[in-house]
Amino acid sequence: MAHPNGEMVQDFRKAVARLVPLTPKTIRDEAVQLADDLEQNESSTIEQIRQALVYVGRKEFPFRMAYQELCAGDEEARLQEFVLAKLDESVKTKMEPVVKYGVHILDFVKSSQFESELTDDDRSQIIREINAAHDVLDRQCDERAAARRGTYDELVVRWTATQAHIQQTIEVLRGMADRDPEYHDDILARVQQFEDGWSMVEVDPTVDDVQKEITYWTSVLSEDEEDGTAE
Repeated sequence: MAHPNGEMVQDFRKAVARLVPLTPKTIRDEAVQLADDLEQNESSTIEQIRQALVYVGRKEFPFRMAYQELCAGDEEARLQEFVLAKLDESVKTKMEPVVKYGVHILDFVKSSQFESELTDDDRSQIIREINAAHDVLDRQCDERAAARRGTYDELVVRWTATQAHIQQTIEVLRGMADRDPEYHDDILARVQQFEDGWSMVEVDPTVDDVQKEITYWTSVLSEDEEDGTAE
């Protein structure tokens, strides 16, 4: 019998497979074991799978961010250069007007022009070379991160502190829920959305985003308190 939430479990497995290479083995092994347990337990719920995604995402966040920071910078430019160098001359000629005006090749393949202005063979070749470029750049990034392990470890420490700061800011927002029963559930719903951002398949929460929410609710609660005093 197929798992009733099998698709979500597979999404979890795919996210685990995308863990950056320098993620500690303990985190990777725990994530794999969690995926196995969820898949083997046909009664595991969507909420349990969601919690597992958040749990692992929270743990791997500093390592992923450190890895990306170490390998970022010129990566998009290097990918485009790699792809253009591999394309047939006829396809490269078609791409020249695109890159001339600063459109990145990864953005171009998502546009309607990619479908309308290129043949099936042209598109297949570009996608193939983009995938090959990703593989090459991933290997180079792995080598760069391993060679600069000291810098990587320092970045992990910094991103761990950043994560703690984000969570502390979320806790400030959570504390605001008790100031007014009328807005209690709305504020906690926003807290939940930010905490769901730790999930491996969601957008990471940021201090700026949480702080904007705090500013908004500070204004709302202050106005409400002033109205109550006036009455």
